[in-house]
Amino acid sequence: MLPKSKLLAISLLAAVGVAGFAAGAATMSRAEPRRSDNSYSGRLTEQLGLTQAQHDSIRTIMDKHRAEMQSIIAPVKERLDSNRAQAREEIKALLTSEQRARYEELIARDRARWDSAASRGAKTGTH
Repeated sequence: MLPKSKLLAISLLAAVGVAGFAAGAATMSRAEPRRSDNSYSGRLTEQLGLTQAQHDSIRTIMDKHRAEMQSIIAPVKERLDSNRAQAREEIKALLTSEQRARYEELIARDRARWDSAASRGAKTGTH
């Protein structure tokens, strides 16, 4: 059996992976796949050269699994968010004031991108 700390680390890594997978799935657009589509199916379409039928099938698969993925993530989301905030504070403590300002801009940009994707998902019923 693995030590408790390794088991916790593996569990957290798995939760982050599932969260990323679910986030990609939650932001999928029902529109035609576009090169600028940053959703999971859009990235697969671009990187694998999927047909529209393949894209639509992947979207259906993600829709089918979304509720279960979200139920898996829900119990750890608060802890994950807290851990992420703590890590960011520790990172900021290492940075110069100029680097810290740029780092905060990067975090804000990522948060805006996430909020925008979540908003698109809510509007299309995929969130």
